[in-house]
Amino acid sequence: MTQIELAEDIRILRDGREVELPKSRKARALLAFLALQDRPVHRSRLSEMFWERAADPRGGLRWSLTRLRKALGPDEGWLVADKSSVSLNCPSEALSIAREDIDRLLLATESGEHDAYAAWLVTKREELGTLADPAHSVSDPGREDVPRQTIRYTTAPDGTRIAYAAMGEGRPVMKAANWLTHLDAELEIPAWSGFSIELARRYRLYRYDERGNGLSDWKVEDLSFDAFVSDLECVVEALGLERFPLIGISQGASVSIEYAARHPEKVSGLVLIGGYPAGWRFHDNPEMVARREAEMTLVRHGWGDNSPAYRQIFSHSFFPDADSKTIDRFNEFQRQTTSAENAARFIDTFGDIDVRKRLAQIEVPTLVLHSRDDQRITASVGADLAARLPNAELQTLPSNSHLPHPGEAAFDQMVKGVEAFLENLE
Repeated sequence: MTQIELAEDIRILRDGREVELPKSRKARALLAFLALQDRPVHRSRLSEMFWERAADPRGGLRWSLTRLRKALGPDEGWLVADKSSVSLNCPSEALSIAREDIDRLLLATESGEHDAYAAWLVTKREELGTLADPAHSVSDPGREDVPRQTIRYTTAPDGTRIAYAAMGEGRPVMKAANWLTHLDAELEIPAWSGFSIELARRYRLYRYDERGNGLSDWKVEDLSFDAFVSDLECVVEALGLERFPLIGISQGASVSIEYAARHPEKVSGLVLIGGYPAGWRFHDNPEMVARREAEMTLVRHGWGDNSPAYRQIFSHSFFPDADSKTIDRFNEFQRQTTSAENAARFIDTFGDIDVRKRLAQIEVPTLVLHSRDDQRITASVGADLAARLPNAELQTLPSNSHLPHPGEAAFDQMVKGVEAFLENLE
């Protein structure tokens, strides 16, 4: 008898012996997807979900179905595929689902490059009650009290799908997108999500994945600064927010400044962390400009490789003193968030950012926070930013991280400073 097991990984057993599955993660993810569906799925959806970026999406689907039939052996008839749809019709007694492990299974089969499948993962994980569930805490002691989040989509004027999320209860706070995000997967990376989680414990926090990464559309023609601002505008409109404090980290600070200049009636206050008003091409240090140019070349050629070396340049500049486990997890997280080409395009776009002429127009209260030994954006940039904003306060943080993370004294100082600032806003 054939048995399909969904636990920490997916397995097919025949008469108690494990059958070799295709090595392709796409084929394994396809099997998990079909096993958890209760109805036929149209071929076009499967092609889009798993092979959208492939030269021959239908061929990729056919290849995987052939190998899954081979793995099912005598029970290949369970896999029903006609001209329009595909389904896995195995008897209920032949399908074993370990509910407590289903979250790890879904993450294990996630290919890291298909936003449609990633969006389905979010829905399925919430449906199965594993997202933000106490049993979900595998390696992070604080994971069990992460506020539950809801993820939805809106569409930008150019047709790009933008994923946005709501977490927590209370006063609404909007956080602009920054390098790099994945609304769901980043909750597994405390160094990157710790600040958002702390805010969501006290406020109704709204976040989104900017175009080109995370759960938003990856295949986009326009990856410009104006498009980044438009995405924020689109999310605010979808949420129906009237007036709110806006938080921007790194290039998200520039996006926030531009948004506040365009929509002063919307923004009650700004929090800018590790931010800058002008991109790296405007820097007066030729060596730094050369490093950024080199980063683009390295990223284009090696971002998606198994070796994390090409992503390490960002990990270590973001968190110079982090332990090896934190760096390794952030390396892998970055790979999941976007493609090599998009990562290089992001760096290119960041170089052209220039909101310096906007600074004098920003009249709302602004809190500028900057690590004193920031390895990515020097503290002098943060000080200059605060000096040029009419109503800004500067707080420096005792850290060399681009964004202080849980475990650093600077992290607690940052959280307390932001909360005190937000509480004093009208």
